[in-house]
Amino acid sequence: MTIKTSAARPGMYVHAVEGGWMASPFWRKHLVLASARDVAKLVEAGIGEIVIDTDKGVGPLAPASAPLSVAAAVETAAPAVTSTAPPPRTRRRAASELDRARAVVEQSRAAMLRMFADARMGHAIDHRALAPLVDSITEFVARDQRALLTVTRLRSKDEYTWLHSVAVGALLIGFARHLGLPEDEASDLGLAGLLHDIGKMAVPSAVLEKTGSLDPAELAVVRHHPEKGHALLLGGDVPEVVRDVCLHHHERVDGRGYPFGLAGDRLSLAARMSAVCDVYDAVTSLRPYKRPWAPGDALARMQSWHGHFDQELLGAFIDHIGIHPPGALVRLRSNRLALVLGTGADDPTAPPVRAFFDIPTQSRLPLTEVATDATGDPILGGERGAYWFGLAWDRMRTAVLTANGTDAAPSPRAVGA
Repeated sequence: MTIKTSAARPGMYVHAVEGGWMASPFWRKHLVLASARDVAKLVEAGIGEIVIDTDKGVGPLAPASAPLSVAAAVETAAPAVTSTAPPPRTRRRAASELDRARAVVEQSRAAMLRMFADARMGHAIDHRALAPLVDSITEFVARDQRALLTVTRLRSKDEYTWLHSVAVGALLIGFARHLGLPEDEASDLGLAGLLHDIGKMAVPSAVLEKTGSLDPAELAVVRHHPEKGHALLLGGDVPEVVRDVCLHHHERVDGRGYPFGLAGDRLSLAARMSAVCDVYDAVTSLRPYKRPWAPGDALARMQSWHGHFDQELLGAFIDHIGIHPPGALVRLRSNRLALVLGTGADDPTAPPVRAFFDIPTQSRLPLTEVATDATGDPILGGERGAYWFGLAWDRMRTAVLTANGTDAAPSPRAVGA
């Protein structure tokens, strides 16, 4: 489909541009417009028309004939989403949001475990039973995504599979809104996140929960879970995007993923988005066979995996999550350690944090919420919790995020190390 550049919006898959690739402001011939800034680049380059593929991305909202200024393109390409940048919160309000997040997670427990039980029995999946849960997650993401993601991080190894699905659903809804996708598409992507790993119910528990490396036969079984899940979702009125994400969330843009080894141009926007959200939640979570990475470390490593993700989409995801994502451990200029509580509304480098440990004295501090902008206590960089607190880190992190005290003793470290 050929459209005026003035009708472009984030989430569109650009197949070609007017004047050919040499006229494009992007180095790739085909790409997803991952943000309003990408749309503005097309306008700045003087591209009058683009060819989009609506099978791989979103379509136009409405035809537009008059060219837009760069400022207008940015304004119209990213419709405002209410409540994505809530005002600063008191500790009491933060605690109440965490309580509400726990209620949503508890609601998800029964629904997801029931769905997984049906899948283990080979029963058809009734996705409509998850509609109330999708609505709850969608509503909560609009109000305070960080609280919901914080609670899903506080999981045990045994809870990993179903809570991972809830977290990926929440991440996809938030990511879709960041890209300016319509609410119905964001809701379908949330459902896709909840069901993306439904095929793992066909994998023996001994394999899923194995703490060591998988042998070739076990790895082959695991790599069939996207197809197993897709088969469970066939029939009925399951949205196509849900089947797409289930089948393709382990594919890579360089064609080295599974189960089919599809290359970038053959992967939909939803599949590329889900690959990013799935990996990000997996590597930042406690799994039976691996300890979690710090959120900042995870994003940095994901950026280094050339060929794994759509780089434009990964960049947009990082913009959405923030340079210092919620839950990250950071060192402040005052030489205090703190946990990131959310994203900076005006400055992604200055999120709100909760300080809890003094490095020079190697001692715990009263939990204190701190501003990290230039007038407060700026962040110097990320830190590794396991380095400072050893095996006590997971317990201490949970206590700090939930605003409880902790008796965990830190590992002795050199001052300023």
